[in-house]
Amino acid sequence: MRRSTRLTALTGAVCLALAVGSVSAATGALAAPSRGALPTSVPSWATASALRGAAPAGDVVHARVYLPWRDQAGLDALATAVSTPGSPSYGQYLSPQQFRSRFAPSQQDVAAVQQWLRSAGFSIADTPDNGHYVAVEGTVAQAQAAFGTTLGLYSTHGRTLRAPESAPSVPAALAGTVSAVVGLDDGATLLAPDSTTGNGNGNAQSNGKGNGQTHGAPGVGFRAGQPCASYYGSSTVTTSSPVYGDTSTPLAPCGYTPAQVRGLYGLTPGDTGAGQTVAFVGANASPTIVQDVTRYSSLHGLPAPSIQQQVAPGTYRHPDTPRQTPGDFYGEQTLDAEAIHTMAPDATLLYVGSANAGQDFDASINAIVDKHLAATLSISYGFSGEQVPQGFVTSLSNTFEEAVATGVGVFVSSGDSGDEVAATGVAQPDFYADSPYVTAVGGTSAAVVPTAGTAPLTSDSPLFGNAGGNALTAAANWTRGFETGWQTSQDALSGTIARAASGAPTYTADGTLAQPLPAPFTGGAGGGVSTVFAKPAYQSALPGSGRLVPDISALADPNTGFLVGQTQQFTTGVQYDEYRIGGTSLAAPLMAGLAAVADQRAGHALGFLNPRIYAVYAGTPSALYDVDQSDLSCGGRACTAADPLPAVVRVNYTDSESAAGGLTLSVRTQETPLTTLHTVRGYDTGSGVGTPDGDAFLAALLR
Repeated sequence: MRRSTRLTALTGAVCLALAVGSVSAATGALAAPSRGALPTSVPSWATASALRGAAPAGDVVHARVYLPWRDQAGLDALATAVSTPGSPSYGQYLSPQQFRSRFAPSQQDVAAVQQWLRSAGFSIADTPDNGHYVAVEGTVAQAQAAFGTTLGLYSTHGRTLRAPESAPSVPAALAGTVSAVVGLDDGATLLAPDSTTGNGNGNAQSNGKGNGQTHGAPGVGFRAGQPCASYYGSSTVTTSSPVYGDTSTPLAPCGYTPAQVRGLYGLTPGDTGAGQTVAFVGANASPTIVQDVTRYSSLHGLPAPSIQQQVAPGTYRHPDTPRQTPGDFYGEQTLDAEAIHTMAPDATLLYVGSANAGQDFDASINAIVDKHLAATLSISYGFSGEQVPQGFVTSLSNTFEEAVATGVGVFVSSGDSGDEVAATGVAQPDFYADSPYVTAVGGTSAAVVPTAGTAPLTSDSPLFGNAGGNALTAAANWTRGFETGWQTSQDALSGTIARAASGAPTYTADGTLAQPLPAPFTGGAGGGVSTVFAKPAYQSALPGSGRLVPDISALADPNTGFLVGQTQQFTTGVQYDEYRIGGTSLAAPLMAGLAAVADQRAGHALGFLNPRIYAVYAGTPSALYDVDQSDLSCGGRACTAADPLPAVVRVNYTDSESAAGGLTLSVRTQETPLTTLHTVRGYDTGSGVGTPDGDAFLAALLR
């Protein structure tokens, strides 16, 4: 995927001092005696200065009108009870039918909303079984009349987007029945996955652009530059300019293989996720996903995959405005599938896709949860920061709370823009990851090395084919050297790179650094303290009053990333190739796959893992790898710019495809001190409680 261009601040400050479970519908003061105001849906970019005119009255509007759950307080209590170890109700999850009977909107309320919408001229596109929303299609004129607002066109993010000029409202009789309307603005079309190749050349950041059809052609090709290292430290680069006082710096790995990633997390050959289903969501559907994952598995010693694909009702029927390009999302789907399959190779992979990454996206999430299509759900998308319309926060958080109540564990990427200061001006975590009903997965930079007694390899290219061995057994040959937080800075390195005359794969680079190290921050895992959600009970031992993000972390740095295989469109034609990728879009499916292994070991679905994760952190901290820089010279404290920070030399193809277009060199600092997110001993907003430490983590999780 291209480097994440996550949707920046949608509204002004939306500060809801919400306790866990109190994400209920909140209707504001009456806009008029006969109207009931809804939570604000006016994006922050919808300013008077950005207004370019009125939205055409005949333009099509696709919206979702949300209804609140019944007995919100009862649902809050139940969600806590069924997910907290030691509770008499622990693990006694509701079936979807039981949930609907107790908490879903009444049929009368759903019918009343449908009747009103039809009377306003809308056609009903979909109403899910849980009655969570009514999806409608209509025109701008109908939407303006129905919701008592004016829709304008605004210039933002290089596009012209539609948004309401004032908060929408509904008839007073429905004020307590409707909790939100989503889709009057189309800002969600800016949403992008939390994955990145880390290319940084100003060229294609991903395998990114299809042909604009619902099922587009393969995206534009991307190849990771070579030379690269077969594992961390297997190849080094001697630089003319010292890198943190050292003239010998590791060459960036080519991308860790399934065997190497399984070794990083200490999985055994029996840890396969057998009998489990892991769902993941995205926009559109790659037409080559099955053949790509099958070929990737054959090349890297994994069993053939079991992949199912389906779409939620109401999707694949219309594009968003402006239209998104399907090929932009194929790499994300491929990454998710191959990451989950690496961790849980015998689990069934279920992809639920939407026609776009806008409001149809939440329909896919709702379908997985309400139909209980899987016990584990991976989400690699989100928004930049927490300044998201209250109605959207309410509706999605309610879906996540249903997941907790019905035993679905949801794993969400924490973001790829660090503390979001560059994007929003304020340090903050991202939504969806800040929801207290999901496991927020942060990211690390990892050094995977051969285990003691394993003969070192001298290859300086990816471990393809038999070189990787059977991934399930070959994992024993690999282990964690160290992990740091993923907060990258990038400094250009001029000159050329050449292989040394003799010895192990070593290289020389004759150029100089463009600026003093560390260079400016370019990307890293999201985290921080929420000002929207209160600190949940499972984080009660941590400081502060807000929900802390992330909960746990996994491999994410694209400079020590994961090798994926995908069919792409190169200048020489359409072909399968493999490249290195990262982002918390990698970390989330890795953790989801590990959760499937935990469910396999337990013999049943564990559901929402956060209470268990924090119990492990409190009771068996040795089961977690504390990402605290103690493996480095900083000795457990936060490193500063004066310390010799871990870094790699990375080689990119200037044209993102081949060496024929030239090479671009850079030094990538793995954990720069130039953000507010740092890893220290114990919990931190850089990595959460740390990363899973092999079999010990799984054993502790099941106690």
